[in-house]
Amino acid sequence: MTDFADLCIVAGRVFDGRVRTAHTAIAVRGSRIIAVADDARVLALRGPETRVIDARGGLITPGFVDAHVHAAFAGVERLSCDLSGARTAEETLALIRAAADEADTGAADPDSWITGGGWSHELFPSPTRDLLDAIVADRPVAFSDAGHHTLWVNSRALELAGITRETPQPANGRIVLDAAGDPTGYLNETAAELVGRIIPPATDAEIAAGLLDAQQHLWSLGITGWHEAILGEYNGKADCTAAYRRTIAEGSLRSRTSGALWIAPGLAEADVPALVERFVRLRAENAAAGFATTTAKAMIDGVPHGGTAALLEPYCAHGDGAGAAAEAGVGELHFTESAVRALVQQLDAAGFALHLHIMGDRGIRVALDAVEAARIANGPGPRHHVAHLSMIHPDDAARFGPLGLTANMQALWAAPDPHVVPMIGEERMRRGYPFRTLADGGADLAMGSDWPVSPPDPWLAVHVAVNRSLPARPDADIPIGEGPDVLDASQALTLAESVAAYTSGSSSLVLDAAGRIRAGERADIAVATRDPFAGPSGAILATRTAVTLVGGEVVFELAP
Repeated sequence: MTDFADLCIVAGRVFDGRVRTAHTAIAVRGSRIIAVADDARVLALRGPETRVIDARGGLITPGFVDAHVHAAFAGVERLSCDLSGARTAEETLALIRAAADEADTGAADPDSWITGGGWSHELFPSPTRDLLDAIVADRPVAFSDAGHHTLWVNSRALELAGITRETPQPANGRIVLDAAGDPTGYLNETAAELVGRIIPPATDAEIAAGLLDAQQHLWSLGITGWHEAILGEYNGKADCTAAYRRTIAEGSLRSRTSGALWIAPGLAEADVPALVERFVRLRAENAAAGFATTTAKAMIDGVPHGGTAALLEPYCAHGDGAGAAAEAGVGELHFTESAVRALVQQLDAAGFALHLHIMGDRGIRVALDAVEAARIANGPGPRHHVAHLSMIHPDDAARFGPLGLTANMQALWAAPDPHVVPMIGEERMRRGYPFRTLADGGADLAMGSDWPVSPPDPWLAVHVAVNRSLPARPDADIPIGEGPDVLDASQALTLAESVAAYTSGSSSLVLDAAGRIRAGERADIAVATRDPFAGPSGAILATRTAVTLVGGEVVFELAP
């Protein structure tokens, strides 16, 4: 034993997880921070074997924690046909053609699948099977959209799934039909599962490889922990729980993680007690394997792009998105209101935090009413959180704080989206993502990316949270439009609030860890290439991750 530090980071500026401090350096021994001070005091702990990292004026923060991510299948997608980097329809089709050429060995099973995901609704508002048939017609093809609420499939996939003009429309989903009444190959929400259930799922080994690939990518962005937002079979994808338990046991998954047990849409109120009993058992089994699963995830509604987010007022009748927003309906809840109340109340009583996907203002209101009823019935309980927050009635935004609800923000989306405006109107778009109202009303704030739905770079999300706009950056994977337009600047967060939400806010919510830079805390650290506090807010986007530490070990360094 010595009193020397193993590692010193100097010449930076420390953001301690809540505020930017006057400190410029930290010292680490083993997996823990042992000092936070100025350069001289930290360097006094240097020994003959101490490594010193020059932060070069960059911001030193706690490691970012993604509070809503699908890391396992983002990694699987990265290792398959990843369409997320395509900037044009032609690039997308070229990637699909390359995947088909690679799969066409001449001896392949004619029914072997070509799969992947990440295509953009901007480039393909209503994609058709014909485009895929022209590339590959002799084997089934299926690609998830960037939002992973839709499948784009070819004719062979429709044939194998038995989907024809006679197939009934499923609950909470839509088989898009052409003018002649035939399926176009565009399957929304639960309709996607009609094909998804016959696609051979990734194996546990493939999922584990994807998970570790995702870990490496997240480290390169300063992300040292995350919350896997779905643990269970979803949209044809296998449960990734086994991959987490396997990589934790092997020691290859080094980031701190947690996960949410998946509640499939349509669960009836009468079936809630059995689900709670099963979740209690799974929680104990996963805990024994070192994997925290104290959260339950439900999608209360769909998404605006598909016309399936549940709204208080109808979608706009004009426009051609998602069949004129499902013929100007109000979207739909994925559960009955009574089932939502039962789920929230009984899972709350069993000690589960609810992680609720909600995109529409009606969905928000139904969930808030259910949480309020649970608080009355059960008293103070777990920290429930609502993800996405794209449309909230002003009356309901003020209820988050009093109910103890955390806003789990995907802040990258809080910018004008010209593809949604025709579906919901200017007024509902303008009052979307009301982060300032939520914060001022006392809501706790956390942040996540929903990767692979959108890029996982925290600095992209922080930039939008502060500026409420998404200017172009040539090297960034930005799927939701580029331009200088601003989405209600009065709802912006400060830079400190945003970084705090993505560090200590997310860490305390999903990892039960402080997420702070102070002596005694675990050394999960990110060092940025610059100090965004020292420049204009428009320059936040220029910030990158230079160094990432997990448990005191350097796991990523930006190449010089």
